[in-house]
Amino acid sequence: MLKKIREEIDFLDNIIIDSLKKRFELVVKLKNFKKEVEDKTRESEILNKIDSENIKNIYLKIFEISKKIQS
Repeated sequence: MLKKIREEIDFLDNIIIDSLKKRFELVVKLKNFKKEVEDKTRESEILNKIDSENIKNIYLKIFEISKKIQS
């Protein structure tokens, strides 16, 4: 049972890693179209869809990294 659960976690981790890579690639492209690095309205729209504080904290870190990429 433990092995099965770990396999599922590994599978999901791979999806998360791939998705983050793609997201950051898009952030690089987005950089060419935006004047301002920070868009609080957009951040709020995303955070308002999330009901878990843990996931919100992860997204805050994603936003931080995205801003660094764009600057």
